[in-house]
Amino acid sequence: MKRIKIILRRILLIIMIATTAIFLILHYDSKEYTQQNEQEYINRICSMTHNRAVAVGIIDGDEDVFLEHCEIDGKTVDEHTLFELGSTTKAFTGLGILNLEEEGLIDPDSPVTDYIDWFRPQYKGSDAVVTVRHLMDHSSGIPVWTISLIPEGSEGEITIEETVRKIADVKLAHAPGEVHEYATINYDVLALIIEKVTGQKYEDYITETVLKDVGMNESFFRITDSDRQRIFAGRKAGFFRTWKYDAPTYYGNTAAGYLVSDTTDLVKWMRYVRGNIDFGSFPITDTNNYYAGWNLYPETVHHGGNNPNYSTQVIISRERDLGVFVLSASAGDIATRIADCIFGMHMGMNAKIGLCVSGHELQDFLFVMGILLILYIALLLQYKRKKLCICGGLFILTLLILIPIISHISYRFMFVWMPYSFGLMIISILALAAWLIGCGRWKQK
Repeated sequence: MKRIKIILRRILLIIMIATTAIFLILHYDSKEYTQQNEQEYINRICSMTHNRAVAVGIIDGDEDVFLEHCEIDGKTVDEHTLFELGSTTKAFTGLGILNLEEEGLIDPDSPVTDYIDWFRPQYKGSDAVVTVRHLMDHSSGIPVWTISLIPEGSEGEITIEETVRKIADVKLAHAPGEVHEYATINYDVLALIIEKVTGQKYEDYITETVLKDVGMNESFFRITDSDRQRIFAGRKAGFFRTWKYDAPTYYGNTAAGYLVSDTTDLVKWMRYVRGNIDFGSFPITDTNNYYAGWNLYPETVHHGGNNPNYSTQVIISRERDLGVFVLSASAGDIATRIADCIFGMHMGMNAKIGLCVSGHELQDFLFVMGILLILYIALLLQYKRKKLCICGGLFILTLLILIPIISHISYRFMFVWMPYSFGLMIISILALAAWLIGCGRWKQK
């Protein structure tokens, strides 16, 4: 039996080493790309990172350029294919607030309680004064983990107000206005302010005053599960590939991540942004360059977006008529990588892919390695000391219980956002704990 364990451990080590080597080789490309072969670049990086469906919209001077990639049998992607935008939705919410400011209906320096009287987050035991501006630039002090409090549910099952009430008296991580901490729920609070001020549903107001004004006639907000039928199916990483995944609907988070659009509409949006938004008037500082759904830099403005099964990235030049919007039907950061490189190509630069592993692919790889490592540990452990076995198993279970308590992130939230391999890794850890406790109890008998 001992010899069999040694052989199995060696096999597992060989598998882990070989898997790592193959993973790195398959995610490396040494070729140099330019604007002339940008489609080849997109095809290559998408194939390497298992991004099966990507659409790219580019404005360059008077020209609109559309690039696509699709590796799913029976499916095609073009400039009319719809994707969820994730957090690039925030710029539309931000514009809605800016429009209401111009109309004199919202004062950015007024406390949120002027519009939502029951919204009273706490700082050091007292009511904190959070202003509209603090929400717009993510300096409200609302902690990032509050995203896990956003309830699942479609329109009719949940409201934006019910979502905001989840943080009505939340303990702030910082005093308002002091620290930039990106918390997606800030923009859900802004959506509720829009509803209170206008008397309309958030999505109706933005559709009428922003989308129609821009001419984005193919765009809409995903507010029900049935809306999935109109959108290209999103995917989730798991075991070194991606799989179709129907993520839950979060109607209460509509304003922060659930506008649906295509590259036809988004090139219109980029041209509108270039011609109508005065970024120079935004109140940015040396420590916070974020406002109204945009990260602002001297030469560009940009924003990324991630939902459980989609990702996006927009980059717009402040100096010339150039913008890139990338839509992907997989979560992760490859949309950002593609947008950066395509933008650079249109600025006359060459691009190399090099070693390219998306964040979700890396998580997936680590989770798979974790599963193999747990098997290795199970074969390595000696089970003769019964008390040690029981204590070890109980220690593992205690850690699993403490993780969501300490992080404020529920396992349900993790299972929605993490690769599929995360679930099997947790099951493997539970199995190891149960095995240790079982061995200890069996030894006692």
